[in-house]
Amino acid sequence: MVYKHFYCAVFFRISLLILLAGLTTWLFFVKQNIPLGIVAALLLLVVAILLVRYFNRMNRWISYFLMGIENEDTSLKIPSSSGNRAIDNVYRGMQRLNELFRQTKTEIVTQEQYFRSVISQSSTGLFSVNEKGRVIHINPEAEKLVGLHEYHHMNILKNIDKALPEFILQYTRNSRPSSAIFENRYGQKLLFKLSEITIKNEKIKLIAVSDITKELDNREVDAWIKLSRTLSHEMMNNIAPITTLSNVILGYYSKNNRTIAVEEVTPAMIARTVKGLKVIEERSRGLMNFVDNYRKFTKLPEPRFAIVNLSELIERNLLAAGACPGFDAVRIRKSVPDDILFPTDAELLSQVLTNLLKNAVEALNAGKTGQPVLEIKLWQPADDGPVKIEIANNGPEIPPEIREQIFVPFFTTKENGSGIGLSLSKQIMLSLGGDILLNTKKKGQTSFILVLNKTR
Repeated sequence: MVYKHFYCAVFFRISLLILLAGLTTWLFFVKQNIPLGIVAALLLLVVAILLVRYFNRMNRWISYFLMGIENEDTSLKIPSSSGNRAIDNVYRGMQRLNELFRQTKTEIVTQEQYFRSVISQSSTGLFSVNEKGRVIHINPEAEKLVGLHEYHHMNILKNIDKALPEFILQYTRNSRPSSAIFENRYGQKLLFKLSEITIKNEKIKLIAVSDITKELDNREVDAWIKLSRTLSHEMMNNIAPITTLSNVILGYYSKNNRTIAVEEVTPAMIARTVKGLKVIEERSRGLMNFVDNYRKFTKLPEPRFAIVNLSELIERNLLAAGACPGFDAVRIRKSVPDDILFPTDAELLSQVLTNLLKNAVEALNAGKTGQPVLEIKLWQPADDGPVKIEIANNGPEIPPEIREQIFVPFFTTKENGSGIGLSLSKQIMLSLGGDILLNTKKKGQTSFILVLNKTR
């Protein structure tokens, strides 16, 4: 500031302004001296401009200060005193604000250096990609695993798998799945996990990549040891309904160890026979396909999508579930609309439904529920959207400590269980483009929801 004291500077300028105004009036109207009057008027204008500029200096300085903060520049020196208490309070507030920004900036830089150091030393590969597919940051482990460097383009990842760049670039927050395994030319199995953040209106994809070859190899050895239990579990799920329905149908046509006469056959018996034979044929075909595909390196069969009447499929699986011991004592509550058509694989979806229904009946029997109830619900929340199937029972709830493990292969709490049913159901639903979820919102119930999404 030019003047040390604010009030003195303002008083001087206002006094000078009044004096020049009086002088100009006196010269124009009393002395009628036009030239000197014009000079006095010009001086009056200059003093008025200087007064306005004097007040604008502080406003301009505050503007510079705010622009400096916006540009992360905290080096602007703030005056210590202006001669005005109110303005000095503003200066002190801005000084505290400037110190706070300087301290925050230092902390951010320190934290950034810390996180960069942690990321660079991480045993997990980490890198980020912008919307154009350029690598922004990458740590040494990721460079070693995928062969990328900063500013490289994602297309280089085609050396690992042609589908990998597209998998990463097309990922969004709502995408399913958010992780996938790809094998590189050295035989390493690489797990890619994706997430997305928005920075300055730009979507940045964060990718974590790790070598899980050894982990998969160890699990593969364990899986081969338990393979026979897997086959036994799935075979029994299909053979039990076939055996039971065969005995039921046989009972229609034989009494007291003799075959009934043709005249005793009723249309209702024929209808029930045809319905039962359809279930037997479906289970037999599903069993044959399943065993055949397990024989081929234990891989699940590829889904064969076709338009399926889900309402009828549920009815057939409920009929097949009648072979489970204790099923007759269970009360069935259904909310199944007629003729909901959806593209899926009927055989694979039946594997999942059979397993869930069987588990529900076993839980109700084991829990010795007074009034055992099994609920099955089918609905489509929105037109042309996903279809959901819920299977719930009022038997014992799954304890919280094991809820996260129920879909892990070979994990079981049953004495004679194989730990295959739910994990296999999970794999099947994922292969169908959907998912199976444990619904924990219903208290006093064990509820699973099957989500079927339309495949592209």
